[in-house]
Amino acid sequence: MNKRFFSSILSFLLFGVFGITAQKSTLDGSWEGKLIINPEMGLRLVVNVTGSSGEEAVVTMDSPDQGAYGIPMQIDFLSADSLSVAVPQLMLKYKGRLDGDSIKGDFSQGPLNLPLTLKPKITTLNRPQTPQPPFPYNTEEVTFHSALDNAGLYGTLTLPGENISATPVVLLISGSGTQNRDEEIFEHKPFAVIADYLARNGIASLRYDDRGFDKSTGLSPNPTTFENSMDALGGIKFLKGKGFSKIGIIGHSEGGLIADKVANMGNLIDFIVEIGGPTLPGDSILIFQNEFLLKEGGVPSEYVAMYIDAMRGMFEGQKDTNPIEFDENNYAIFSPENLSNPVLAPLAKNLRENFSELAPWIRYFINYEPISDLKNISVPILMLYGENDTQVPPSLNVPVSLENIPDIKVKVYPELNHLMQHSKTGKITEYAEIEETISPDVLQDIKEFILSIP
Repeated sequence: MNKRFFSSILSFLLFGVFGITAQKSTLDGSWEGKLIINPEMGLRLVVNVTGSSGEEAVVTMDSPDQGAYGIPMQIDFLSADSLSVAVPQLMLKYKGRLDGDSIKGDFSQGPLNLPLTLKPKITTLNRPQTPQPPFPYNTEEVTFHSALDNAGLYGTLTLPGENISATPVVLLISGSGTQNRDEEIFEHKPFAVIADYLARNGIASLRYDDRGFDKSTGLSPNPTTFENSMDALGGIKFLKGKGFSKIGIIGHSEGGLIADKVANMGNLIDFIVEIGGPTLPGDSILIFQNEFLLKEGGVPSEYVAMYIDAMRGMFEGQKDTNPIEFDENNYAIFSPENLSNPVLAPLAKNLRENFSELAPWIRYFINYEPISDLKNISVPILMLYGENDTQVPPSLNVPVSLENIPDIKVKVYPELNHLMQHSKTGKITEYAEIEETISPDVLQDIKEFILSIP
């Protein structure tokens, strides 16, 4: 539940294609900095400038931690030592001036205004598990279509051998937010690592770019879990058409919820592996995540309580059954004195902008109870959690599974986080610092489970 976790607090997502205005520049090069959103959350941004020596200038932005690269920027001003660039459709701006070996400036997006210093890019992250050629298996670039609206989804089919009918295959489904086929985050490519490991052990896989990412179509704004489930159903039907006889799903985070829904859309799959899959109701998950993030960010506990109280009330007002009318006058965070408080005022503004009129994904999610689908699944399920997971904590989610599904297999790994990396705290800030993409123990357990399915 990685990228949606960022956007649920800050409405901060850096994907899109936008216009460019030409100017001239001598700031050529790639400039990298870290946007410190709060003490517990930082986001690397890269501004790429080309076009000195009389050429037409071009400026693009990368957000490596979100797997987004080459976002074209509008050039409002560009000189030998200063620049002002923007992505108007995202209400995003950056203004900076060269100071020694750095560009010092300010980043803004909507209500967010933060300092951002850029230095010449030299950062390289070591990702030793990322697969490198030559590969002892075959891959095919494929396209399949959503069962919802015939949107085209582009992906990679990894084949360990030619005997498809005798080879088990898995559909890999990413967590929330628009992601590429490798579920790339902080330059980790967990789905590429999983596909490589499985192929080396005789298991095929299909991973795909989410709708709206790269060439995949279906530009649905904020697609819901149901819409994403229909995309995944299209992938399962594609694998059936290829001739695979044993088909399963590996879903990470929200991908686990999608797997559960697909399993109840007909007898099309033979097993499910869920990695960090939520079992609590959606509103409970979002409330936990927001509360944890604010507390870890140093927000006083009494302010966190006001924020969470109002968020819970807003969610109750958006329930499909028995909605409770929301009135700001009943919540302390919206009182006149608190709306002038420098800490509470932006929190209240965030509530109004993000939760008063819910985006489709959030509205669907807060009304969804995963156990309603889990209880009706008849195929084997393996649920894997990291003990240090701070996004979908096993202490809250595992009991729900064990109490409702007697035969389910659940394993909690010491020291692993939501990405199934060995970690110290499990906080999001560690993800980029950790070189391991996914624990080998997790890979082995997934393999053994799949090969055990008759």
